Amino acid sequence: MRHFLKGLALAAILPLSACFDADVTADFTDTSEVKLDAVMTMGSEIYQMTQGMGEDPCEDGVGEVNADGSYTCSMLERRSLDALLAAMDEPDNDLGIGDGVTIAELDNGNITVSFDLSEMTSDLPPPEEREQVAAMFGDALVGHAMTITVIGKEIVSTNGEILNDGKAAQLVLPLETMFMPMADAIPESFDVELVPGR
Repeated sequence: MRHFLKGLALAAILPLSACFDADVTADFTDTSEVKLDAVMTMGSEIYQMTQGMGEDPCEDGVGEVNADGSYTCSMLERRSLDALLAAMDEPDNDLGIGDGVTIAELDNGNITVSFDLSEMTSDLPPPEEREQVAAMFGDALVGHAMTITVIGKEIVSTNGEILNDGKAAQLVLPLETMFMPMADAIPESFDVELVPGR
């Protein structure tokens, strides 16, 4: 996920971002195999545009061109919690999740997960340009979003929404929200404290 959030920011600033959805999931229900999955799907038009710009929309994952011309980038990581925490302490870890994601263990054994969304915010056009994009493409943006879900045995706290009987925290960022001229339309981070499974 090292370049995944940057890829989302790139997709978000393109006019054809209406053809873009992303789902990021961090599942801590089994500490012997923590699952970190990120899947981004972009329509054929936006995929062709990124190709024309010389950008690799799936630098750290597995990309696939679908039959309809859309493009899916998948990054699926499986590590034990101990291995994951150890790798987070390494500045150049090989997990592909170094930039933008912080995972730490508290003294009580709980886990904190934080997704830094500030890069997405900083890469968006200035407020007046966002307003123009929203006016031009507002209807097309509806129904597309970036969704981040964190799962554990129990969610202790989050600045997102608690789901699944308190076992999941989720933040949904509709694309139309990204183009609101308000500076606080996107939170700086998505933060979760959870009790992991064993």
